[in-house]
Amino acid sequence: MHPPRGPRSWARLGSISAVLMLVACSASPATPTPTPVAAAVTAAPAAPPSLRPVKIGYASSATVFAGLWVAKELGVFEQYGLRPDDLVLVSGGPVLVQSLVARELDAAYLAFSPAVAAVMGGAPLKVLAGVGRGFSFQLFTKQGLGIDRPEDAKGKRVGISRLGSESHTVVRFWARAHGLQDNDITYVAVGDAGQRIPALESGAADIALLDPPFAVKAEKLGYLRLADLTREPFAWQQDGVAMLEQRVREEPELSQALVQAVVEGAYLLRADPARASQVLRKYMDEEDPEALQGAYEAYVRTWIDHARPDPAGVAAVQAFIDESVPGTAQQPEIRFVDTSVLDKLEREGFYSRLERQYPAPRLR
Repeated sequence: MHPPRGPRSWARLGSISAVLMLVACSASPATPTPTPVAAAVTAAPAAPPSLRPVKIGYASSATVFAGLWVAKELGVFEQYGLRPDDLVLVSGGPVLVQSLVARELDAAYLAFSPAVAAVMGGAPLKVLAGVGRGFSFQLFTKQGLGIDRPEDAKGKRVGISRLGSESHTVVRFWARAHGLQDNDITYVAVGDAGQRIPALESGAADIALLDPPFAVKAEKLGYLRLADLTREPFAWQQDGVAMLEQRVREEPELSQALVQAVVEGAYLLRADPARASQVLRKYMDEEDPEALQGAYEAYVRTWIDHARPDPAGVAAVQAFIDESVPGTAQQPEIRFVDTSVLDKLEREGFYSRLERQYPAPRLR
């Protein structure tokens, strides 16, 4: 168990709550040795190996976390000796980090930017793996508003969930990449993705940021796609499988098994769109096959090989956090990311097996 956090560290962590809001993936089971026939007459049947219960939290129903869902639904965790009785949806990076630090969870799967902010505030955690780079969102507008190019967003209202949320961060990052300043756009808090299409329809927003399933719905309704962020070369680390530093050091078998299960789940999902659709349907509460396909394709397009956090993406997140927590950009990557598990898996040929077993798909 990690020692209680000191008041000074938690004061720092508390001080960045606002920052956290700003930036709001197998080895086959061992084959049992056959029991000799003679011995089988008298020997009792061997008991199945016990599975270690684990509790893992995830931040939202965003597709980037789907490797975790696949590992749970298709029995991948059990192949590595783990039993995830529950996957716990803890909405929002700050609360998820607090649950991890309080040891209510064995691991947390969250957006990378809140993990960086939490570490800068004193949270003793490390990101061990991550499968997504860039962004999986799209921007839509209404026909006839004269918004055809990114620069046309200047002076317009963009519908997001709330100020300081991940959706706010994504639009700001996209706008800056296209030469716009933060104050060139008016941000309107209209609620989650399901409420943003109605905001477009009512005129409460001129542009809306939509997740893949809702992007398909918007296209079917005749809205105009302004940008598909999955096709833009943004340097940004999306996600991170995080654990407490002390547990990574003291329980290496657990750390490795957790990473292997999530990463194999991610490879399985990428290689098998049919089974991916089944799992996405359950966790995203979505029935439209085209919307599910859109979510799957966004997942594949933002893929990171070997679940190794992208250095350029990590640096971009650090630079963004630095605006509110000065000094973040100057920190070495190892302050936030521990690749020791990934390095060991690489040496053991884990990824070579995954790439043979789960070949990458071809998208149109």
